[in-house]
Amino acid sequence: MALGLSGSDKRKKSVTDIIRDIDEEMRRDAFLSRVRRYAWVFLLIVVVVLVIVAAGYFWQNQQSAQRSAQAGELSSALALVETDAEAAAAQLDALAVGGSGGNAIIASFERAEIAARAGDTEAAAQALAALAEARGDDAYAKTASLFSVYAELDSADPASLLSRLDPLITEDAAFTALALELKAIVLVRAGDQAGALELLDRLLAREGLPRDVITRVQALRDSLSADS
Repeated sequence: MALGLSGSDKRKKSVTDIIRDIDEEMRRDAFLSRVRRYAWVFLLIVVVVLVIVAAGYFWQNQQSAQRSAQAGELSSALALVETDAEAAAAQLDALAVGGSGGNAIIASFERAEIAARAGDTEAAAQALAALAEARGDDAYAKTASLFSVYAELDSADPASLLSRLDPLITEDAAFTALALELKAIVLVRAGDQAGALELLDRLLAREGLPRDVITRVQALRDSLSADS
């Protein structure tokens, strides 16, 4: 037979429940008090996060608008190349400042090409050198450095040309073959035919050299051998 609770037990249980309820109420009040006390902190955090997100979206939109504007200016400058090379060069110079972004890179190469067409190899080399300096050590910088040597191949001091070519040769990368070929030509200009022949032999020994490069290098080597 089940035993029932006495009146005293019922009273004890009731008192325990009341104490528990009071304790929970006090904890709830304490929590709400803390929330009210630090509500401004949470609000500030929310505001800061919203400001950061909004600033990020604004910056992205500004960058996109700037790139679009530069692309339009680049198209305008390129359209002027055939009719007003001087005005095109001025616009390209403005776009090439800093060398950052695709438009600035294209503007730098186009500016160098305009100068080269006009026979101003020094201006062409300066535009390419500025791009190489702005880009640091990336592929565009190496390409610009290589073309700057090509632009001044017949006019600049051989030592200056070699100082730009040597870093490209030591990498044994995509630029190495052309850099070796150009260095051989520079050495011929400097009167070092033996050094030029050694470089050409080194170049011809490379695997995977394109057929047109092999033909060109072999012709240069044969002409040097005939002269020696």
